[in-house]
Amino acid sequence: MTAQGLLVAGHETTANMIGKMVAMLLADRSRWESLLADRELIPSAVEESLRFDANPNFGIPRYLSEPVEVAGQTLPAGTTVITNLAAANRDTCAFADAGEMVLDRKPNPHLAFGAGPHSCLGQSLARVELQTVLGVLLDRLPGLDLVVGPDELRRREGLIVGGIEEVPVRW
Repeated sequence: MTAQGLLVAGHETTANMIGKMVAMLLADRSRWESLLADRELIPSAVEESLRFDANPNFGIPRYLSEPVEVAGQTLPAGTTVITNLAAANRDTCAFADAGEMVLDRKPNPHLAFGAGPHSCLGQSLARVELQTVLGVLLDRLPGLDLVVGPDELRRREGLIVGGIEEVPVRW
C-alpha cells in the first residue's frame, strides 16, 4: 500500500497535471503567447493551472470535531463530510474572476495541495517539476498548438487521479 501510495502521489498526479496544464494553456492561444513573451509568469501560471484544474474527483473526507453551520444547516460533531477542493478553488468569495484562468493571479491561495496538516508533502517537488516542464516546452516548442479543440479532449477519470487521455499537439 505504501508503494502504491507513493506511485500515485509522487508520479501519477504530476504526470497527469502536466497534460492538463498544457491543454489548459493551449486551449486559449493567448495564454501560451503571454508565457512566451514573459517567462516570469511561469511560476504563477503553474499555480493558476493547479487552481483552475477541475479534476472532478471524489473529494476528501473530513470528520467534524465540533458542530459546523453550512448553508444554514448545522452539521453535528462526528459528522463525516466530503470536501471538494475543485469547488473551493472556484469560490468567488476567495478568487476574483474565479471562473477565468488568470496567469498572473497573486495571491493565489488555492487548495490543490490541501492545507495545514493535510497538505501534500511533495508539493514543492511538484511545483518544480511543473515549472521545469513548462519552461522546457516554451523554449523548445514555442509553436506548440492543440490539434483538436479543447472540448474534444477526453478526460481520464478515476477516484484518486484524473487526467486527459491524450493531448494531441503540433509544432
